[in-house]
Formats: sequence, structure tokens, C-alpha cells
Amino acid sequence: MKHYTDKELADYLLEMKRRDGRASSWSRFKKDRGRIVLFFGLALVLCSLAAFGQAWWLCGFIFGLVFGILSRDRAHVQQLQRIWPFYGKVIDWLKVEKISHEEPSA
Repeated sequence: MKHYTDKELADYLLEMKRRDGRASSWSRFKKDRGRIVLFFGLALVLCSLAAFGQAWWLCGFIFGLVFGILSRDRAHVQQLQRIWPFYGKVIDWLKVEKISHEEPSA
């Protein structure tokens, strides 16, 4: 699991504030392009192998797994958007901006 620096998290919060609680999915896609391609590529390869071996139950399982993962992520984003007004009120934005403008420590 990746450990984020305080500066990365502060930059993320400021981006969310600019977009009123909505993170830019395009910037996220550009940042994690390799992981996304690997995820869908692996799912496609496994499903192709299962279809070649006529293991249709395995294809259904893989599609269900991918659908479940995407549904969970969508629900997480929707929940974050619902609670963002509260976060916007309680976060000390001066501290977040200060952390964002600091140089990352080595």
C-alpha cells in the first residue's frame, strides 16, 4: 500500500476544495494509468483463458468481481461527495495550504 506524504494529501484536499468535493477522475486516471491497464488487462486475459477452456462460470465470476470492484469505488466516491460539505467546514484550510506549499522533506 502506498504511503502518501502530507504534501500529496494537502494538494489532493485543495484540488477537492476547488472542485467543490469532486476529485478530478481524469487526473487520477493519468496518474494510475499503469495500474488500471494492468487490472483490466489481467481480467481480460483470465476471462479469455476461461472462455477458451469453456469455463463459463469462471468468466461470470471474473466479470462479477470487476463489476463489484467498480461498484465499490463508485459508492465510495458518492459517499465522499455527500459528506464533503461537512469536511469543507471543519478543515483548517490555512494549515492545508501551508503544508501544500512546503517543500517535501527527503
